[in-house]
Amino acid sequence: MKRGVPISKSIFRIYLIHLSAILAVWLAMYYPGLDIMLSILYLVVLWEEGNYTCRRIHNPLKQAAVAVIWQMPGFILALSVILGWDRLTDFAYYFIFILELWVTPILPLVSLLPAWTILERPLYYYLFFVIVPILAVYYCLPAIKKEVRK
Repeated sequence: MKRGVPISKSIFRIYLIHLSAILAVWLAMYYPGLDIMLSILYLVVLWEEGNYTCRRIHNPLKQAAVAVIWQMPGFILALSVILGWDRLTDFAYYFIFILELWVTPILPLVSLLPAWTILERPLYYYLFFVIVPILAVYYCLPAIKKEVRK
């Protein structure tokens, strides 16, 4: 077996799952309740994919690398907004919108939270920055759980 093949396949699989979930949840938003069910299903599939990758790779650090590569667009977008890079050009204004698009599989669950405002911004705005690392850790939890058992 070639080196790196399980990692590249895992990256491909997780991107395929994530991009499919973006499309599915976006289309399901037209039907009340279906988007929430698909978000929960996304979390279940993400957990199972983390289990599958854990069994296949056998290394929590490699699984963490897969998670970081998978969430890299979200990390870059969140960091650019936090550091103020979103104010550098006219196009950069859309970074928060693109970040919102990246976390679309979880948006229906975020919409269940109260509509609080913190520092003149809605609560969900701040959650966009937290969801990205939470999804990466959630994907790695099966490997972390396995290592703790040893």
